[in-house]
Amino acid sequence: MFICLCRGIKESEFSSLASRLGACPEAMKQAMGLDDSCCGRCESDLETMVQRIHEGGIRSSVEVLVR
Repeated sequence: MFICLCRGIKESEFSSLASRLGACPEAMKQAMGLDDSCCGRCESDLETMVQRIHEGGIRSSVEVLVR
């Protein structure tokens, strides 16, 4: 499943970035290449997704996007 459709970032890539960068949404945003050309959907949930990854895994994060 894709976390960011605009940049084509998949769950595994997102999880890997979050593991390397920690729980810093700004670092994640920069690493993902999010900018004004993106739709903003993943960016609006970024902090929650990163937090949930560190609490219990990517599947919890995906639930945020599909609500």
